Amino acid sequence: MKRMSLLIKIVSSFIILISFAGVSFSADSYSLEKLIQKACEGNPLISAAEERVLQAEGALQEAGAKMGPKFGVGVAAIWPRDRFVPIEGLPLGFGNVYIAAAGFVQTIYAGGSLCSSKEAAKLARDAAEAEKERITQTVTNSVRVAYYNWKRACGKEKVSKEALVLANDHLARAEKLFKSGLIAKGDVLRNKVAVADAELNRIRADNAVEISVSVLERAVGSPLDLKEIEGVKTDLDIVPSIEPTSNMEEHIKAAYENRMEIKMYDLMSRRALKVARAAEGQLLPQIIAAGAVMNSGNEFFPSGNEEVVFSMIARWTIFDSGETAAKTKQAKAQARELIHLIDDMKNTIKMEVTQAELNLKSSHSRLQVAERQVAESEEDYRIAVRRYQEQVGTNLDMLDARLALTNSRTEEVEALYDIYIAEADLLYSLGK
Repeated sequence: MKRMSLLIKIVSSFIILISFAGVSFSADSYSLEKLIQKACEGNPLISAAEERVLQAEGALQEAGAKMGPKFGVGVAAIWPRDRFVPIEGLPLGFGNVYIAAAGFVQTIYAGGSLCSSKEAAKLARDAAEAEKERITQTVTNSVRVAYYNWKRACGKEKVSKEALVLANDHLARAEKLFKSGLIAKGDVLRNKVAVADAELNRIRADNAVEISVSVLERAVGSPLDLKEIEGVKTDLDIVPSIEPTSNMEEHIKAAYENRMEIKMYDLMSRRALKVARAAEGQLLPQIIAAGAVMNSGNEFFPSGNEEVVFSMIARWTIFDSGETAAKTKQAKAQARELIHLIDDMKNTIKMEVTQAELNLKSSHSRLQVAERQVAESEEDYRIAVRRYQEQVGTNLDMLDARLALTNSRTEEVEALYDIYIAEADLLYSLGK
């Protein structure tokens, strides 16, 4: 009977180990993609970037409108105190005078300043679109990292709960042995302390999950319905899609081609040159054509003797006290500054790609070691349970084995989600 009871206890310990070993974690792509879609639709940073694109498009339309004709109509009325109204160019007579006119103004030549301004506005619009794309990538990566950290917190919470179960089971065994007079009271007290410590760790893990949810909501940019993500499976069946590679140069080259920051700096540098060209055009002749159809008389909206007026206006600023030269100098300096920033950005990109690649490689290695460590700690815990049941092992051995098992499971969770985060960071550093 005693042996049967011992066998039942051993089997129950095996069941606990099996259930503990089954605690594993992964990222559910469907839930992640759903969160990313939600962020792309409602994140304030993306919405603000979209508004900047609209502003740039408005500036482009404004620059284009300056090149087109301006049409207008006007009406004027004169009610003189004296009945006699002598106005040059108008018929003399008595009474009120009314004038009606319709005309246009068209810039014929502006020294290339209008064309350059429009091209600069187009480059600014393209830069705003590139900025929006990069901000979208930034938000997407923030959601990925926050999501994986939430999954990591959930995994560590699961480990802490299983550790608490093991601590309570061992306390129950210790109390039973103490009642039988086989162990000292000190062993029971140590196990109660271990249970309290496991309970504290579980509370910390629960709090970490709540914090990770708030971080995830911040990354998405709107409140989340936890029912949408709480049903995600937790297993190790899904392996990260990116494997570490030694071909770092290809990744760096691809990042140079894809990163929106380089494109933005290039576009803004070219825009600055166009602004300089537009400023220089102000010193060239400006030719404007204008025309109007007008009439005047003693009746409101006079008609019958319309007069057509057409004029050409030429203006040439010979000297502007260096104002245009100063604007040109500023714009060209800004263009050169952005070129230097492109070189610095390339160095930053190279560093980011290298770090992400090395972190990914390190995380894969750590996961392999952690998996071996888990298997070994599970076997060590099984032996410790058996030895303690047979009264050939100490309570301290049991506590150490359980702590090692919990630590190895925690490290496995850490390594796994470090892989996912390193993968996300690598994709982000590549401009994806």
